[in-house]
Amino acid sequence: MSSPSHLTALLQIISDGVNSIEADCNSRNLQYPTLEDPLTPDSIALQEGYAQDALPVIAAAYQLMATLMSPHSFYHKMIFAADQTIALGVAEAGHVAEILREGGPEGVHVSDITAKNKMEPKRLAHCLRFLSSLHIFKEVSPDCFTNNRVSATLDTGKPVSEILLDPEAKYDNAPGFAALTGSLADEALKAGSYVVDALTDPKTSHSQEPRDGAHQRAFGVDLDLFSWYEMPENAFRLRRFGNAMRSMQWSAPVTGGFDWAGLKEGSVVVDIGGGFGGLDVDLAKTFKHLKFVVQDRPQVAEEATKACTLYAPFSPMWRAQGNQDVLDGRVTFQGHDFFTPQPSSATPPSVFFLRYVLHNWNDTHSIRILKHLRAAASPHTQLLIIGALIAYNCPSEGKWKDVPGGEVVLAPEPLLPNFGIACSDASFMDILLIHATNTHERTLDELVAVFDASGWKLKCVHRFPPPAIPQIVAVPA
Repeated sequence: MSSPSHLTALLQIISDGVNSIEADCNSRNLQYPTLEDPLTPDSIALQEGYAQDALPVIAAAYQLMATLMSPHSFYHKMIFAADQTIALGVAEAGHVAEILREGGPEGVHVSDITAKNKMEPKRLAHCLRFLSSLHIFKEVSPDCFTNNRVSATLDTGKPVSEILLDPEAKYDNAPGFAALTGSLADEALKAGSYVVDALTDPKTSHSQEPRDGAHQRAFGVDLDLFSWYEMPENAFRLRRFGNAMRSMQWSAPVTGGFDWAGLKEGSVVVDIGGGFGGLDVDLAKTFKHLKFVVQDRPQVAEEATKACTLYAPFSPMWRAQGNQDVLDGRVTFQGHDFFTPQPSSATPPSVFFLRYVLHNWNDTHSIRILKHLRAAASPHTQLLIIGALIAYNCPSEGKWKDVPGGEVVLAPEPLLPNFGIACSDASFMDILLIHATNTHERTLDELVAVFDASGWKLKCVHRFPPPAIPQIVAVPA
């Protein structure tokens, strides 16, 4: 008997995976959410519970599409992909998700949408129709649209009247996806158009300097990304960027994986580049035997300290819920430039914690950061990196088999070994970093090379179902 064809093998993966998910849902008297179902915490939790089971199904479905489409047609979908960001940016800038939420499930005609956001009706309709063809929004009748499960992620949850009254406050205390969309459709898209120039110009193509990237060409500045954000004229962009980072928290598990409970009473955790310390507060609430020092640029640390009475986790209501002890010395803020030696301390930290930090800096700068941490470490200090690891698109098993979590589970044939599109969040971020910071994400091999050059040794990797990113733990070499 001949072996199944490539198409049949892909179809079988899809069929087996869907049948398994549906059978489990039926056994629990649950229904897997459709695109039209409301985006609720319970439905999100249900969907995330099947994230691992869905991986091969998603990968196979996309590979089947790529196989069945003509190469020319598939390539066209790729080369015009920037149009998706453009259309999403238009929808976000027009507060469309909020307008549709207030309009209800019957939908809102584009003329009524534009009566509120003052956009040109025909162009907006074409943008929304394009997005609805990608299952973002739903066109319920000609030129009449409503939210679906995907477009609801753009919704800040705020009244349209409030947003129109103060557009710059739109993203404050809201889910970060609208802010992320605004940032990507603005500064990121502008910088992206200069990547080819930066990578082909002999003056910059091999440069590792943060100021030699596409972003600097796009905006005509000689500053790294973060210094650019701090320019007075970029106050709104900085505010939006800070809010956009909240969209990343759901993909970065913190309380699981690393053995926080196993740290000794009174252990100090230093969060390098920790911003306003939201994750540290969450950890402090769960692990009451630990102390947290949140380090960031002096101006950020100062603002974070001021904001303690306003920032959501530190609000009066939050204090009233029995969490006052977190503020009583267990979470503190410290201004510090991580390119300089760590402040002296009577007790070396038990953990140095870096989340989404090293990927902003090339190897030379990252080694410099980690060398300063190594100099301040005790023999028992652990280095915890929360960040993406780029997987190869080919088999590469074996090199890290002796390191717990060092090897990834490979996808079944005929899928790409790294599950392709189903695990592609890190790959998209990889390219974003090229034009934003003149850097890139790292493979485990590349990260270990940085460890080796800075006095650290890989201990283990805690992996989670995608799109959640791993935790990488190192110890002094």
